[in-house]
Amino acid sequence: MCSTPAHGSRSRRIRLNRAEGFDTLPAVKHAILLISLVLSLGAVSCRDLALEYYNQGIDAMEKNDPTAAAESFEKSLSYRRDDPDVHVNLGAAYHALGDYDAALEHFKTALDASPSDPLIHYNMAETYAAMGSQQAATREYQTAIRFKEDFHEALTGYGKLLMEMGNYETAEENLVRAITVKPTYEKAYVYLGWVYAKTGKVNQATFYLYRGLKTDPNSIEGRMGLGMAFYEKGLYDEALAEFEKAVLLDDTNPEAHLGIGRCRTALGSAAPAEKALRRAIELKPDYPEANLALGDLYFKQGEYAGAAAAYRLAAQQRNDYVSAHMGLGRVFTATGDFADAEESYQKALHIAPDDPWVLYQMGQLYRIMGDMARARVHFEKSLANAGTDEKLRALLSGAFESLDK
Repeated sequence: MCSTPAHGSRSRRIRLNRAEGFDTLPAVKHAILLISLVLSLGAVSCRDLALEYYNQGIDAMEKNDPTAAAESFEKSLSYRRDDPDVHVNLGAAYHALGDYDAALEHFKTALDASPSDPLIHYNMAETYAAMGSQQAATREYQTAIRFKEDFHEALTGYGKLLMEMGNYETAEENLVRAITVKPTYEKAYVYLGWVYAKTGKVNQATFYLYRGLKTDPNSIEGRMGLGMAFYEKGLYDEALAEFEKAVLLDDTNPEAHLGIGRCRTALGSAAPAEKALRRAIELKPDYPEANLALGDLYFKQGEYAGAAAAYRLAAQQRNDYVSAHMGLGRVFTATGDFADAEESYQKALHIAPDDPWVLYQMGQLYRIMGDMARARVHFEKSLANAGTDEKLRALLSGAFESLDK
C-alpha cells in the first residue's frame, strides 16, 4: 500500500443528466458526458494504480455499469483520497445507482477542494433536482452559471427545472441562451419544445422538438415531447405513434405507456388503453397520473365504481391533485350522489380556489340540483378566470343560456 496520495494529471470527469417524470419530462436512463484525456501507465506506483482503477471506473460508466464503476472509483480513492476528480466521478456513479445522498457527499467533498468549479455545482444541481429539492437545485444551477456563463448544460438543466416549477418565461430565457451558446445541443431544443407544449404554443413546440430529434432521432425526451404536443393538439394518432416509438426505445418507461393509454382512450380503444395504463402502473406503482388516466377511461365507459376507485387512489397518492377530486365529482354527479360530488369539488376548490374548470363543474352540479343562483355565481367566477381558454368560454356561454331558459 502506498503511503501518500499521488497527484498526477487530472482525468476524465463525468457530467450528469438527471431523469424526469411524465408531467415534466420522461424518465430516461442517465446520460453520461465525458471529457476525454489519454492516460498512459508506466511502472506500477501509487499514481499508476490510482489511474488504472480510475480508468476502469470510466470504462464501466461508459458501459452503463455504475455498480462496477463505483467499485473501481472507490479503489482509486484509496490511493488518491484528496483527488476531487475521483470524488466527482464516484458521486456520478452513486447518482446513477439512485443513491443521491452518497452522490452529494462526494460532490461536497470535491467542492471543498474546488469551490469555484462549475461542473461540481452542476452535478450537485442535477442531484438535488432528481431528489425533488428544487430550491437547492436552483441555487446550484445559478452558481454553476455564475462561474461559467456559457455552461450550456447548466443553462439547459436550469431551464428544465424552471419549467417543472411552472416558471415558463424564465425557463424559455435560459433554454434560448443554451441554444445561443451551443446551437447543436439537442436537449435544449427538446426542453424548449416542452415549454411551448405546456404553454399551448403547439406550432413552436413541434418546431423545436423536430429540431432536437433531427440531431438525435432516438431521444426519448424528444419523442415524448412530440407525443405530448400532438396530444394537446388533438392529433391522437400522431401522438400515439410518438409514444410507441418511445416504448420501442425503452419498454420500461412508464410515462411512454401512460401516453399510449391516454391516446388509446381518446381514440376509443378501451382494451389496449387499459393494458397500457396497467403496464405504466406495474412499472411505477405510486403513479397518480396513471391512476387518474385509468379513472378517465372507466368514466368514459360508464364504469363508475372502477372510475371512483382509480380517482381515490390518485388522490391518496398525491394530496393536492385537483384533477383527481374533479374526477370524483364527475362520478358522483353522474351517479346522483350530489352531496359527495359537492364535497369532492369543494376539496378541489380548497386546493385551487380560482381554477376556472373546477368552478365550471361546481356550477354545473348546482344547475343539475336546481340551485340556479349558486350555479350562476360559480359560472361567473369561472368566466372571470377563464382567460383565453376558448373551449371553456364556449361551454360557459351554453351554461348561461341554460340558466336563462
